[in-house]
Amino acid sequence: MIDLKDSPRQKSSAKDSRTALGAFSSITAAVRPWSLLALFLVAFGCGKEKEPESNPAPKTGAGSSTSSSAKAPAPLTTAELDSAEKAARPYKLVLIVKTRNNPFFKPMIAAFESEAAAMGAQAEVQAPPQETDKEVQFGYVQTVTAKGADAIIIAPADSKAIIPALKAAQDKGLLVINLDNRVDKTEAGNQGLALGGYVGADNEAGGKLAGESMVKALGGKGKVVIIEGIRGADNAEARKRGFEAGAKGLEIVGNESAEWDTEKANAKASSLLAAHPDVTGIFCANDKMAIGAMKAVEQAGKRGKITVIGYDNIPDVQPALKSGDMAATIEQHPDLMGKYGVRLAVSILNGKTQKGRELLVPLEVKGK
Repeated sequence: MIDLKDSPRQKSSAKDSRTALGAFSSITAAVRPWSLLALFLVAFGCGKEKEPESNPAPKTGAGSSTSSSAKAPAPLTTAELDSAEKAARPYKLVLIVKTRNNPFFKPMIAAFESEAAAMGAQAEVQAPPQETDKEVQFGYVQTVTAKGADAIIIAPADSKAIIPALKAAQDKGLLVINLDNRVDKTEAGNQGLALGGYVGADNEAGGKLAGESMVKALGGKGKVVIIEGIRGADNAEARKRGFEAGAKGLEIVGNESAEWDTEKANAKASSLLAAHPDVTGIFCANDKMAIGAMKAVEQAGKRGKITVIGYDNIPDVQPALKSGDMAATIEQHPDLMGKYGVRLAVSILNGKTQKGRELLVPLEVKGK
């Protein structure tokens, strides 16, 4: 507020104001009450004016961080997707997994193909030779986008590197559904990728189950090492975090990445056992690496002395679970990922389900 004190100019202004007020009083004495109110509102305003924004709020586009304030869509349930209607037309659905070289993906692919047929959709599957072939997977997305499809359903090899290809697919009108390994949410938002939805497991919760199982197997104490998946991949990082949270009371003395590969895991586990001869437990972030770790344990002459826990419950580790060479593994139901990935895509394409929703499949500890 401006401070009006006794300058000559201010006194003159005050006198002029009193003169104007007197004239205004003479005028208003002759008008009707409702006119007086109208004149008052015109002169002084009917309320506080909206002040111009010196710092307008940023736009809330697909990649804006301010969109995080919006309420997240409600989680999906299997009952909801089980009631989904068949495809309104034969949508083309393309499943792109990390590889066919890992038995984990076999039930996912089989369920995808079966469910697509049941829902009246066309199914196509593409997979790189190895899980580390992220550039090949990127190229598959580009090819599918160029040829055309209704939806890409993908288990990405790399949580961040795949985003530009998926964004290009989205820009061409393809629906993108994420399975298993999560696309990085922050980077997706930064690049404007809005996923149609996610179907998969809570990998951090699964890692914690593995950690708790290790604590139980070792009686609450001991030194352990971790064989990780591909560093930077969401599922690999989440399983590691979860295991560390669940392995309370245990000392984690080393960790190495074997990039989901059996032979690399054998080499990494051998090195860790040589560096830490008093290790009593090994957690492997997938079962293929656990197979390599068990081989390293046997080569070191420590069979029966080191507890190995894996993740995925693939057929290849069932004999080891029965013999006790492997204490436990985490089942995360890839078949359900394939099945409900199809149902979610079809329901969205039918206009019946909101985009951006998630379904978490159940996790189980499997042992002898």
